[in-house]
Amino acid sequence: MIFSSRLFLGESLKGRETRIIKKLKKHKLILGAYIICLAENGTDPLEYFDCKQLKQPYYDSDDDLHVCGLAADEEEAIDIVYKIVQASADGGYASVRSYVEDMFT
Repeated sequence: MIFSSRLFLGESLKGRETRIIKKLKKHKLILGAYIICLAENGTDPLEYFDCKQLKQPYYDSDDDLHVCGLAADEEEAIDIVYKIVQASADGGYASVRSYVEDMFT
């Protein structure tokens, strides 16, 4: 799991992000948190899901997850996605995916 140095955070998680990131890296169960990351299908820009999903066998090898945002609930995750889309438009990027990929360089 790779975390962007320019991580977008929901308001309700500010101040707790370091603890949440440590738990995510140790594959611990986190309740009340959503992860926003670069979509793994290669075409969509972003995907978000409840951190509880990381316990599914599909995510055992989650080294490829590029995390660009954390939120407390689905509503906040949608708000973070909107902020990322806005930031990519403000930055003059042709696509949201290219903006998010640049967040990891």
